[in-house]
Amino acid sequence: MQKVQVHIIFTLISALLLMAGLNMVPLFDWDELNFAESAREMVLTKNYLYTQVGFEPFYEKPPLFIWLQSIGIHIGGVHTWVFKLPNVIAGIISVNLAYHIGSDSGKKMLGAFWAMTILLSLAPFIYWKSGIIDPVFNLFIFLSMYKWYQISQAGINQERAHIYYLMSGIFLGLAVLTKGPVAILILALVILTTTASRSKWHEIFNAKLLLFFIGFASVLACWIIPLIQANGQSFFSHFIDYQIVLFKGQIPYHNQPWFYHIIVLLVLCFPSAILAFPHLVANVAMDRNIDILHLFMRSLFWIVLIVFSLATTKIIHYSSLCWWPLTYFGAYQIYLIYTNRGKFPYWLNIPLFFVGITLILALWGIPLAATIRPVPTILLNNLDAYSKDILLNMPKWNWTTLIPASLFTFWFIPWIILSFFGRKPNPIYLYVLSGVVAITSYFTLLPAVANSTQGPVTNAIKIFRKKGMFIETWGYKTYALYFHSNLTPKDFEGMITENPLPPGEIYPKQEKRRLHAHNPNNHQKMYVITKNTFQPDESFYQKFKPFDNEKLSGFIIWQRK
Repeated sequence: MQKVQVHIIFTLISALLLMAGLNMVPLFDWDELNFAESAREMVLTKNYLYTQVGFEPFYEKPPLFIWLQSIGIHIGGVHTWVFKLPNVIAGIISVNLAYHIGSDSGKKMLGAFWAMTILLSLAPFIYWKSGIIDPVFNLFIFLSMYKWYQISQAGINQERAHIYYLMSGIFLGLAVLTKGPVAILILALVILTTTASRSKWHEIFNAKLLLFFIGFASVLACWIIPLIQANGQSFFSHFIDYQIVLFKGQIPYHNQPWFYHIIVLLVLCFPSAILAFPHLVANVAMDRNIDILHLFMRSLFWIVLIVFSLATTKIIHYSSLCWWPLTYFGAYQIYLIYTNRGKFPYWLNIPLFFVGITLILALWGIPLAATIRPVPTILLNNLDAYSKDILLNMPKWNWTTLIPASLFTFWFIPWIILSFFGRKPNPIYLYVLSGVVAITSYFTLLPAVANSTQGPVTNAIKIFRKKGMFIETWGYKTYALYFHSNLTPKDFEGMITENPLPPGEIYPKQEKRRLHAHNPNNHQKMYVITKNTFQPDESFYQKFKPFDNEKLSGFIIWQRK
């Protein structure tokens, strides 16, 4: 079969799997709703120079991903699937890129296996169907690194490396424009590590490096120059300040132990994270023409893992760039077995067993906790008041939420038993299993989780908005208020605040909106949503009372007295 035909097949398969049911899972608060709201406001205000939330500058992220979502809004309107479309496209490109790299190295079977592993590993599949930034961000970083790898191979292949320098810089610029300067740190460490290990310093210290910087600077200039001309430099100073705060871990609700990402990768990148073990600590490549590629992949994995383990601020998707080398080495392990160049390492059964049991417990435990009544006391005793209230008042989940757990349990246990007894079970089976479980979880489990955790608040916001009431949140952070209220700047015009607005400011900033929530126009109906863990002071009690007509699990609605 010709390469073009294989690309068409992979495109159709990945598009079918990734496009299916995008509207079934709503956007999750914070990140997905954060970016979706930024895109909605960008289109609404026609301000494409910088990101904003609540019609104020949002200094945490540059605008490229928001631009992509805004294009989707212009094409398809404000719908859930529109905000996930950039990642779907990134997923389709990634599947084809994996096959292309394998095929380009003369190993079409390896490329086909990698296309399968990058699509069907547990968490990567779900992330391709999400609305967060990281899948697109990771793709650009990997492309920049891959172009640098091609620089290292240009002499062997008797090619001119000029275009590779330029393209590596362009992709790095796109990565920075997607999420921020951490992309520079990651790529720089990968380049330094791989160059030092090979003693090929001439790849860095030569005139062609200027092309790298030209490509990088050209991409950023497309945004920076118009922004500075229109708004000055204040956005960048705030943006850099936030990146420093984020890396230092001064955001307490993101702090996790140092081993956090190790656990996350083992469980969420099943089975790739385990099959990749033998290749992460030593070069076991059986083909000399790809040993340098293995070096780049190992360097990328360890650098990302170490950098984000050292950073105090930790979120699940921060280590998601590791999925690229993990899925590659998982595919290479299968490739060795299928080409009779290696055997399945027997000792991998041990981590496979423990991670598999962890997934079984999680897949059964989550829906059963939402279904069993009365809720077991031992579970309630270990929950805070907010989580306990959501669990006690959530609607009983449908039996279909147990499908992922059933499939994983009754497919994985026979496989691991046969493997322990040396029956040489097919490792591809694990990817079929993880893919099926990811697909069924997306259609059954994730909608139930979303409906139980954020459905009541979302519905309340929409109802209050339809009634023309002013509603604000208090004591916790959410982007649902802006997105689901479909707010516009006009909604804040004419607000009565304790302090007058500055000249030229037509609506109050978020701090003054909260002042307005405490001191509204007496003729306006004012409501405030808080978590049930919120502890009001005497001043709050003097102005608000619980709204008795509405009960939200985990939350309280307060009405202006």
